[in-house]
Amino acid sequence: MTLSPSPSEATRGLAGDAADPGLSRRLDLRGSGQRQHGPDHPHHGWAPLPGRPPRRWPDGAGVWVCPVIALDSHEDTVPAGWPQPQWAAGGVGLRPDPNIARIGARDYGLRRGFFRLAGGLKALRLPYALAIDVLSAESRPDLVQACRDGEWGDLEWVAHGLSWNRPLHAGMDEAGELAYLAETRERLAACGVVTDVWHGIEYGQSPRTPALLPRAGYRVCLDWCNDEQPYAFDGALAAGSPASAAPRVLWSQPQMADLDDGFALCAPRAAGARAYARRIVDAASGLALDGRDQARVMVFTLRPFLSGQPFRIDALLDAFGELARLPGVRFAHPSSIVAAWQQTAQDPVTP
Repeated sequence: MTLSPSPSEATRGLAGDAADPGLSRRLDLRGSGQRQHGPDHPHHGWAPLPGRPPRRWPDGAGVWVCPVIALDSHEDTVPAGWPQPQWAAGGVGLRPDPNIARIGARDYGLRRGFFRLAGGLKALRLPYALAIDVLSAESRPDLVQACRDGEWGDLEWVAHGLSWNRPLHAGMDEAGELAYLAETRERLAACGVVTDVWHGIEYGQSPRTPALLPRAGYRVCLDWCNDEQPYAFDGALAAGSPASAAPRVLWSQPQMADLDDGFALCAPRAAGARAYARRIVDAASGLALDGRDQARVMVFTLRPFLSGQPFRIDALLDAFGELARLPGVRFAHPSSIVAAWQQTAQDPVTP
């Protein structure tokens, strides 16, 4: 998933990518614009699901589910010229800072919505991923500490960028993007949030991000929405690394974009709470059946200022409770999913 650059934005700064001079030639940041066999990028190979060898989850489940709660904050002032997300749930569009509507919506998620969501998952004893940006972690040390102490359930931390309105973008050069990724990890670690899992703001990446994430210490990425199985970004194994360095593998946990509450609950889709909850159950039920032959994952993002609203939370938690009882469904953290997936490649499977 990328922010769409213009040709001038896409090529800006690339001539100075000294760490890997060939990267600019291998990555056509403008996109091919042509129909072709396979992907139009170098990050992973071409392997349509029907032709893959059978894989089964080690516990016999058909689908492993991971809800991702995204905590992010709107920054009052960002560096001049920083591209802004083209779509945003919460608030009423772009306004001069301080954008009270967008600030207030996300602050509500930090103050109230998160505790409804996380409290419900904890009561159901369901693990989840918690993506948090630097601004939220630094402004709410009490929330971070409570999560570290286990007060809000069985969670795995996910790095979520610097702030909601300072996402990665295609106009960054390689050095600037690496610095952004490293700064996010270092500042979160200083808050007590230690992780090697990445989820960009609104799925935002530049065309080179999968090659840079492992160099910045990340092992799992939750941004791409193109599959129902984990996979390795084989094009990122050693991109830009010295020949003597050990390969750095980046794993993708593909998301189901249509189950993202920002897409499902806001205009133009604007599903009702019960309809949205039903979609989650129906999706998991279908994937559990599909997973009898080919193991599946179901990863989707929840924003506490949307799903944590009092008129929505009951329907969502009813859905999670139904999933917890559904045969063939298991909840798991991103790292656990990767570890189990690697095990399925080693275990023999009889079709």
